[in-house]
Amino acid sequence: MWTVIAIVFVRFIVIVYGSVPEGLEINLGSCGKVHLTISSLQDNYLELNWITKNCNSFTRPDYIVLSTKNLRDRDEDTFSSALAQIRTIDYPLGYYRTKIKFHEPWLPGNWEYDRNTLRPDEGRHCLPYWISSIKYDMIIDSRCLAIEPTWMYDNRQYLGRKKIGNMLIPGTHNSGSYKGIISYFEGYVLNQDKSVWNQLVFGIRYLDFRVGYIADGGGFYIYHDHVKVTKIEPILEEIRRFAQFAPQEIVFVDFHRFPFPRNFTKDLHSRFTEIVYGYLGDHVVLPTGLQAGSGPTLNEIWSQNKSIIVSYADRPTVNHLPWLWHPIKQFWADTNKLAPLKDYMYSALYQHKGSTNPMYALMAELTPQPWDVILRKNNLRELAQTVNKEITKWIRDEWFNDVNIVATDYFLGNDLIRVAIEGNKANPY
Repeated sequence: MWTVIAIVFVRFIVIVYGSVPEGLEINLGSCGKVHLTISSLQDNYLELNWITKNCNSFTRPDYIVLSTKNLRDRDEDTFSSALAQIRTIDYPLGYYRTKIKFHEPWLPGNWEYDRNTLRPDEGRHCLPYWISSIKYDMIIDSRCLAIEPTWMYDNRQYLGRKKIGNMLIPGTHNSGSYKGIISYFEGYVLNQDKSVWNQLVFGIRYLDFRVGYIADGGGFYIYHDHVKVTKIEPILEEIRRFAQFAPQEIVFVDFHRFPFPRNFTKDLHSRFTEIVYGYLGDHVVLPTGLQAGSGPTLNEIWSQNKSIIVSYADRPTVNHLPWLWHPIKQFWADTNKLAPLKDYMYSALYQHKGSTNPMYALMAELTPQPWDVILRKNNLRELAQTVNKEITKWIRDEWFNDVNIVATDYFLGNDLIRVAIEGNKANPY
């Protein structure tokens, strides 16, 4: 009965306001909240997602609409902007993959990577893709696909007292493996399809790198295992440029492995860290006194006027250079199946304590096994497509208060950036 009364009340509000006002939908519970993702497959189709938890016939949205405009605006041509519309009763799992390709436009807010850009705009900026949930002609929830280049500082009144070891930090796995491989091999080498710059602009704050060295003038490269991918210097330049434009966004740069050559010598570590410091040194957060317990708060880091934390997987090098942080412990299930991945990640929530770094990372991706590669039974895109939707649910609905860094493949296939923003705001300590 009370549910019916609530619906009638909301319908009255809609008559007055034209839609459910921003913020009121929060009081209606989680049912019908929406978000957009992008298929991790090569097709780049836009995906509609809505929460079905605690739904019933009175509260479940009737329709989900994909449009190029916010349906709340109620302009003359707003509803002509619809690209797709589906009935939720036909898709009880809360997911629908459209046939509308994501054509990445010029990044809004002047955030397109350009050496001549003077100053992009702070805050959240919408791309021209919107998802809305509708009940009885009411807009229950509406959200755009957005970039979040300054989300930490935008929410400083909520996040300033949050310690980095107690935050949910959205990250990418093999962050530099997004180009540089011929198409035949990219299915088992590339883990991303957006540049490091774009990852940061969308809201990623943890970057996972594996580094190798080619002698005779080759220099340092991003590696995936023993496969050379792309040069490291342009990526370091993108990180530096982002730190200049968004100096209050804390970025966690994790040089986690050095797979090539097998003997990555002390001299190579010295030469590589010299290059890294040359690019990032003006922005690095010194770890002195900050690695105990759950680490510093964002306010404590902001007080340094620095924004990049560099973790390094070679302890002798860390002990020698005072600007490097101890290695971040990564938990990697090494499985190609969902159930073992979830079980492993759940167990990791209770295993991470005792590290010399206050942070830890769940590597939330499925991994091809040797026979998968030999027989080409799957690829990294297909595995990401399988896990990304589930990762969003696991973190949002079950583990939010227990996780720290969560790194994924093809990150636009999940909603972890928005989950991190909303969840960290709701839990400010």
